[in-house]
Amino acid sequence: MYFSGDDMMNTYYAWNENPWRLARAQFLVWVPVYRPLGALIYRISYAVFGFHPRPLYVFCWALLAVNAAFAYRMFRELTGAAVIALMAVSLTLAHGGFQDLYLSAGTMYDRLWFLFTVLGIVAYARARRNGGPISWRAGCVITALCILSMNSKESGVALPVLLGLYEIVYLFERRPVKEWIRETGPLFVVLITLSILFIKLRVHRTPELALTAAYQPHVRLSIWLTRVGEYFGRLTYGHVAFAPITTAIVVAIMAIAAASLRNRAMIYGLLFFTVTITPVAFIAARPGYVLYVPDLGLGLYFAAALGLIGATAYPATAFLAVTTAITCFHIANWPPFYGPELSPEYRLTTQFRREYPQLPPNSSLLFVNDPFPKVSYDLLFNLRLMYNDKTINAWRMDGPENQQPDFSKPVSYSHVFINESGSYKELDNRNARESIRLHILKDYAVAREMDMSRRDHSAYVVSGVMDGDGSEPSRWTTPHAKLKYDLYPADAAFTAKFWVPDFIAKTGERALTISLNEAPVGVIPLNHDGMNEIRLPVSAKQITLNGFTIVGMDVDKPWRDKDGMEYGVVLLRAGFEYSPTVTNDTKRSKGGLPSGVDFTDH
Repeated sequence: MYFSGDDMMNTYYAWNENPWRLARAQFLVWVPVYRPLGALIYRISYAVFGFHPRPLYVFCWALLAVNAAFAYRMFRELTGAAVIALMAVSLTLAHGGFQDLYLSAGTMYDRLWFLFTVLGIVAYARARRNGGPISWRAGCVITALCILSMNSKESGVALPVLLGLYEIVYLFERRPVKEWIRETGPLFVVLITLSILFIKLRVHRTPELALTAAYQPHVRLSIWLTRVGEYFGRLTYGHVAFAPITTAIVVAIMAIAAASLRNRAMIYGLLFFTVTITPVAFIAARPGYVLYVPDLGLGLYFAAALGLIGATAYPATAFLAVTTAITCFHIANWPPFYGPELSPEYRLTTQFRREYPQLPPNSSLLFVNDPFPKVSYDLLFNLRLMYNDKTINAWRMDGPENQQPDFSKPVSYSHVFINESGSYKELDNRNARESIRLHILKDYAVAREMDMSRRDHSAYVVSGVMDGDGSEPSRWTTPHAKLKYDLYPADAAFTAKFWVPDFIAKTGERALTISLNEAPVGVIPLNHDGMNEIRLPVSAKQITLNGFTIVGMDVDKPWRDKDGMEYGVVLLRAGFEYSPTVTNDTKRSKGGLPSGVDFTDH
């Protein structure tokens, strides 16, 4: 179990938020704090449990269960039939596109919005069940639920609209307008006022919303139809493509059918979907979990339609048939779960907890490369939260300009890391620029012999070796590989053992050029498939006296796979031998493939 990137960002922002400001935002919808209810939960979780995700995830999973129960209550209030409510639950509350709801606490805001939306509708329906004015107690409860909905997510401002639509669809009758206004007017004046304050003073003034391009709305019908069509397609797992005109036709047919049948549940279900999908239909496309709340409207619509064709006559059979069909559909199309090994947050946290259990205050870490999103601060948030230290700094050479190190200034780094084969390796931090240029590892020194089967093989690599997980005794090189050695300046021989596959040896004239400090020492034709062993004389003058001797392995006319990736040779060993007499020697064999080398994909 691990914190996702959204969890890192949300927890970090909540951790840095002024606690009194965060507390005020729970009651005052105009205080510009980003989703304050979720922020409060993140802050409490971090304060009580620290950098441990399990309690937060248990809470989020419990929310899913509670939401299912209250969704049933809402459907029951809106349809009056248990079987229709149960079918609506079966149709809506599980989908392969909702994976973020099951695997990331970062979707907590949608869970909370769901909860207070269904509670608000249930509370309003019960308050209006017997007619007459809404009591002050019921009005306070409904108002509180609307505030909680807004505090959960910006889309929570839809709840007052949904309550007004409930009043119109279910309760509005031909009676004096003054009487209707007297019964509901005071509550809706309060809710409308709160909604205006929320939009004008919170949504428009909260930097995380106002300054994020992905959240900027573009209010055009064509965009709405395009985005809703995309979401319809996701609900069908991509089996049906919805062009804007197709979406318009489908929505129009649904509206005509509901109006013709005069079925209140169908009408309200379609209106519910339209209102709740609109906030995300005018912004950049979002993952499938944004349908968690709007899907309630579609479930209500289609469950009510099934009730009209006889589902209520045979409730048990209807419920089992619908549940079985929808379950089989989901199983057949459910996408694979993404594992923790794909999460940069999980990999960083696991390795650093094991190898760096503590970091001193004001530590400055430099990352040559990393798998985190380029424009995010997730890496910095991850480190500061894990060590509970806001003084840690993380610089990223692959990051945006404001996260990149300034080598023009004499900065000392506590640690310098490079990400290889899914893990971080520490470079020598005494001269960061030189360590980065020559890939000088802190924990391993180089000598005169590199063997790919040894753990220290990566210390010899400067560039151009396709490293991989595991302890395979061989690695592909790129067309231009560089290795480094620490040698005594005496006459020696460079020796290497490498494998040349037949699809390289027999598909063109290629050659491997060996160079020392950019001076060629030998050219080996790559026209013999199988194992190749070479031995080239090297004079003392070609060896670097103080520093590393750089060996280049360059392949001309390299082989390319179908994706355009270029390959050199499969290297097993390379190094130097001191000998009184050294001669050119090349050995080749056509024995079996070296252990651990697999060419089946090439």
